[in-house]
This record gives sequence, structure tokens and C-alpha cells, in this order.
Amino acid sequence: MTCTRFIVLALVAFYASNSPAEYAVEEAAAVLNLVDRGRTLHLEIRYPRNAGKSPVVVFHHGALCTAAGYGELAAHWASQGYVVLMPFHPASVKPKGRPDAAEQYLIFREQLADMSSVLDSFDAIGEQVRPLKPMLDPERVAAAGHSMGALIATTVSGLARSAPDGQRLELRDDRYDVAVLLSGPGPLPMTPEDAWAGVRLPTLVTTGTRDHANRGGEGADWEWRLGAFELTPPQGKFALIVDQADHFLGGAICPERVSTAPDSDAFAIVANVSTHFMNAYLKDDSTSRAALRSELVSAATQGRAELRVR
Repeated sequence: MTCTRFIVLALVAFYASNSPAEYAVEEAAAVLNLVDRGRTLHLEIRYPRNAGKSPVVVFHHGALCTAAGYGELAAHWASQGYVVLMPFHPASVKPKGRPDAAEQYLIFREQLADMSSVLDSFDAIGEQVRPLKPMLDPERVAAAGHSMGALIATTVSGLARSAPDGQRLELRDDRYDVAVLLSGPGPLPMTPEDAWAGVRLPTLVTTGTRDHANRGGEGADWEWRLGAFELTPPQGKFALIVDQADHFLGGAICPERVSTAPDSDAFAIVANVSTHFMNAYLKDDSTSRAALRSELVSAATQGRAELRVR
């Protein structure tokens, strides 16, 4: 048996022993007509069949990625009883590369507004996807994202930002209850001093030792991505570090950006630990809370993953 196969099976056994039965997963899409903002917003959706009222994950994709590129991760969360709403912002996908600084700021503000518009639109989403009407629980909501999408999720969770003119921006949306941040950035030029003090929500940060920074300045490495773990107030803060995992888990997420084979065991680690984290804080699941221990994660992954706790 290969090492990868062993780790995947060990994680499945570890997770299954601490989880309810899986739900069948349904796929859907919705289009929100945001009249007050003069645009439409497309959503990719994964949800559990016949699950009843369920916690919601609003997940924002990374730069130059699409919402569909995270379908497998969303399906995993849906199989565990979560409705996953994934807004897609086409302006972040440009055929000629990254937008310039001015465009980035405008896109950033639009993406932040998207995260709040999704929460404003549960009724409209339920009208378009009728099974969701009784399922969407506004009292249990996770802000989640990958890469620059994780920056969006951190900002609605309380991270302060600076406008191009230097003005300090507080853009928290208090309707979010937890944050799940996959390979998010650490301090950036537009991150003001003590910006992280407002991130008081329970937060899970994930990264890997090959998740090298491309925006953190010369010499920045994967440890730079731990900002939302190390610089925020303690209590309910977790950092999952997967040895040899890269920014895209080998292409298991955002496959548009890479051509390598998916890192199946790294994906399983991130998917399962993030579900335990959400179970603990959005479902008040004492078994999942007990599972968020470094020694258990290390044992289940043959030492490949480390879980730090503050």
C-alpha cells in the first residue's frame, strides 16, 4: 500500500469515527441580481440532500481561479452537512495576468461586498434553489476562502485594511461566526499596524511547507501565511501545516492554475480537519472539538500534518 493511500485511509477512518453519516451531495447554481450595486453575482452551490436546517459556508475563490475549481472541497463539506455558497468574481480572472494596483483595490472592494451580498440574499437563493429555502441557517455561517480569497474572508472577519490614500478601513461583517483560511496572505503593504487585532472569530489557517509566498516580499516563505494565526487574539485559533503541500494541493484546488497531479492526502487532511473545526464551532460538536489536537492529527497523517493551537 502506498504511503498516500495509507494516509487517505487513516484520515477516512479517523474522520468517520468522529462524524455523523454522510449526506448525498447536490449541485446547483444561482444568479443574484444586485440592483443596488448594478451587477449580477453568480454562485456555485453544493448542499446536502435532506439535511434540514444547516450551517452555511461562503467560500471565495483565489485570484485567477474560478469557483468551480473548489467543487471537490465544497462537495466534501456538503457531505458533512454544510451548504456551501461560492460567489464567482470574473474580474479576478484576467487572461493577461494580474490586474494593476488600482484595479486590484476596486476588485477587492467588490469581492468584500459580494461576501455580504450573499448573506443578504438567502431568500433569493432559496427561491431559485427551492430545497435550500428551509436549509440556510443565518445564525451559523463560516467565511472561507483560498489565497486572496482567504484575504477577503479574513477582512470580513475583522482584519483592518488601508485604502490607497492611507485611510484605515474596518470592513468586518458581524454575521460571520468562524473563518476558514486556506493559504491566505500574511501582512501586506496595505495591512496597517495592529490590523489583526479585530480578528476575534474562531479561525483555522491552513498552509504547507511548499506554499511559498509570492506577495510577502523578498525571502517570504510559508510561515508568512500564518499571520491570521500568530497575529490575531488567541482563543479558538488553529494552524494546520502540511509537510510538502503546495499552494494548490497539487491541483486538488484551483486546478486552472497548475498541471500537476492532485496531492490526495494533503487534500484529505485539509478537508477533514477543516470539517472538524467547523463542526466544533458551528455545530457545537464536542467530539470534533476533542479531535482538534495536534497529536491526533499527527498520528492520523503519519506525522505529515501539524496542528498548532492558540
